[in-house]
Amino acid sequence: MTEPETAPDANATSADAASPTRASAVTAGALTRYRAMAIVTGVMLILVFLGLLSYTPLFERTEDVDHWLGVLSQVHGFIYVIYLVTVMQLWLQARWGYGRLATMFFGGIVPLLSFFIEHRVTREVRAAQEG
Repeated sequence: MTEPETAPDANATSADAASPTRASAVTAGALTRYRAMAIVTGVMLILVFLGLLSYTPLFERTEDVDHWLGVLSQVHGFIYVIYLVTVMQLWLQARWGYGRLATMFFGGIVPLLSFFIEHRVTREVRAAQEG
């Protein structure tokens, strides 16, 4: 005997029924690009943060420090834009909510957050792809 098909949920749309489970549609390339950019952005942000410590009374500030901090900050800004592109690509493929998008965006401007978010996102995507 065959089991009867269950009726689709009345609240589900046709797009929900046809869409894959969360994060299972993410390509390996998108995840790899996101991971690389999250790490690079996080490292650059830590360097900028450490450079900003030169503005405290504990450290002596020189013109060289000011110059290199300006250059480092601009490089981080360009890298952050590339990071945002990789975040958008991953977010669109995974079909996550806006809260996850905002959290991933903040990963590039809050020191150390990109490392934690990258670890969590990678774990979730890999679990969805396996199961």
